[in-house]
This record gives sequence, C-alpha cells and structure tokens, in this order.
Amino acid sequence: MAFTKLRAAMRSSLLLLPTTFSTLTTSLAIERRHNRAWPESIRAFYTAVSDRLSTLPPKTISSLTSSTCNIGNPSMPTIPDLPPVTEGLTLYHVAIGRGTQNYTCNPKDSNSIPVAAGASATLYNTTCMACLAPNAMAQLPGSALSIPTPKGNAQLFPAQAFVSGKHYFTGPVPTFNLHTNAHNYGIQFTALLSKVPVPERMIKPGQNVGKDGSKPVPWLKLSSANSSPDTAPGVQQQALGSDGSPVQEIYRVNTAGGSPPKTCDGMKKDFEVEYAAEYWFWGR
Repeated sequence: MAFTKLRAAMRSSLLLLPTTFSTLTTSLAIERRHNRAWPESIRAFYTAVSDRLSTLPPKTISSLTSSTCNIGNPSMPTIPDLPPVTEGLTLYHVAIGRGTQNYTCNPKDSNSIPVAAGASATLYNTTCMACLAPNAMAQLPGSALSIPTPKGNAQLFPAQAFVSGKHYFTGPVPTFNLHTNAHNYGIQFTALLSKVPVPERMIKPGQNVGKDGSKPVPWLKLSSANSSPDTAPGVQQQALGSDGSPVQEIYRVNTAGGSPPKTCDGMKKDFEVEYAAEYWFWGR
C-alpha cells in the first residue's frame, strides 16, 4: 500500500492531541489492522506504542496532554565511548531531526573520499514521547527515514510531531534554531566534543539503514556552553546562551542513514544523503 494510502487509512482513527505524545492514543486495533502494510520500522513503532498503551489505565491515557507531560526521568540512548551528560544539567528539549547530510567530492578523483559539508534538517518536538514512551521513541528515526520528508510545517509521521525548529550550518558552525512562529526555545551555535561511530552490531537494514544503503552517521556530543559563531560570516558576535537559552549540551543519538559511500566513484561534486536522528538538548 502506498504511503499516501497508509496515511489516509490511519487518519480517521488516530486521535490527534496537541502534543507529541498523542500517538500513544492510537488504538491497538488500528495498529494490528495495517501492521503488515507498513515498513518494518513503522511496524516496530506501532508495536512499541501498543505495548506502552497496554500498561496505562484509561484515565491516564485520556489525561495525556502537554501540561501533564513529566520529563523528570529521561533515559537518553547511549553507546560506549560517548561521554555522559555533564552533571547538573537537566533535559530541556528532545527532537527528531529529518533531513540530509551534505557532502562534496573531487570530480577529478573517483577514488577520493567524500568530504562532509554540513547538514540541513527540520526538527520535530518529541520531548514527551522520549520520556513517556522511550521504546516507541527509539523507532522514530528509522520510521522517519522510511517515508518522504514532510513538507513545510507538516507534522512528522507516524508520531504526528510538530515542528520545533531547524538544524543547519552557519558557515562551519552546527546551528540549532528552535525559534518558530509558535515558540522561541533559543538558537544554539555548537562545537563538537565527541564523535562515536555506530557499532556494526547496531546497524540493521530496515531499521537504521537508508533505502540507498547508507549506514547511520556517528553519534555526537556537542557543546554550546562556550561556543560562539565567530567563525560564521554575517552572524552577530555573541556567546551562546545570551539569547536566553539555557542549553549547554546537545547530543545526536539513535541515528538512521546519512553516511556517504566509501568513495566518490559515480557521485556528483555536491550531493546529499537523507538521514534522521534524535537530538537531546540539555541545560541548566
């Protein structure tokens, strides 16, 4: 069944509450009815949703709104060698990033290695789901990568998550702009602290490998505590956080797709590889 038909099939039965945790109100019957037609990663997502729903009493499900979302005990995914969150920081925001990793190639050398040239992604608010349904959250990057990128401010299927910002590069500086018409969570200019490749045992086709065969990009720890956009042209010189944002550290974890081919053979000078990932923002 085509993706557009799948969306139409579940739309009448999916209760869309104004929160990223709304998907947990999807009925078990709908999940079972369309499970076979969805890509593996989306089937895994709805299975996790079903499992979580089965543990909640009806009163709890009906009361799940943004105002009742408890993010007091977050459990961020981790892998060996990825440094932990600095002591004293608390969770500020969680988002799914869906977009592209960008690369360049030397057109005169097909054996050369693609060079990273930034990234561009839309961020979708999944803070409540990350804390209240971590098993379902873990399936979202693969689910997001398995379907077309939402256009404009459309919600991210299957979580029905709303746009919370944009990720891009300001010159060489990784930038996270969480300022939209609906809210202002600040702008973070970051610096790389740690980069850890995804272990081979965690790379699974149908879950975190792109349709083009691209493996998941490394997990990252970024710092915004002491970073400044001073190397980015046209950006106001300011220490991060002076816009009122408390964010100190950002993690890119649970990545799906985005890695380039091993060589530039057959590639254009500039090209993009689709990816998705979880971004966890920590602050004081």
